[in-house]
Amino acid sequence: MSQVGKTSPPPLARRLVAEAVGSMLLAALVIGSGIAAAQLSPGQSGLQLVENAAATAAGLFAIILMVGPVSGGHFNPVVSAVDAAFGGLAWRDAAAYVPVQVAGCVAGAILANVMFDASAVSISTHHRASGPHLLAEVVATAGLILLIFALVRS
Repeated sequence: MSQVGKTSPPPLARRLVAEAVGSMLLAALVIGSGIAAAQLSPGQSGLQLVENAAATAAGLFAIILMVGPVSGGHFNPVVSAVDAAFGGLAWRDAAAYVPVQVAGCVAGAILANVMFDASAVSISTHHRASGPHLLAEVVATAGLILLIFALVRS
């Protein structure tokens, strides 16, 4: 049967590197923009939120455009699972994405801290284990999924 017009995905190793780099850049972007907003607008939590959200939205768009064509631009195990559930990614590949996404995010957090002359690794003093924080994570992940699928369709 002819395969005209059909292309195979890039090799898994290349897709894993793209996911690791994309996850690292996203974590560095989110954390770094939060640190920058706190330094630029001390005591102005509303303004900090706007600064962080704007930088994150623009940066996420750019990162997805950069590595999305290679790996799908997931950067999150839930996004990979959703893509696998819809048949866009083999479950075996989705499982391989998870450790590189986690490693990329850890590296991105360290990178952001070092870029702002903070300790490379530190323990947060903010309490975040609450229902509202969990809901915020669910909403953010759902937004990421919608953004990715919208960009893929366009």
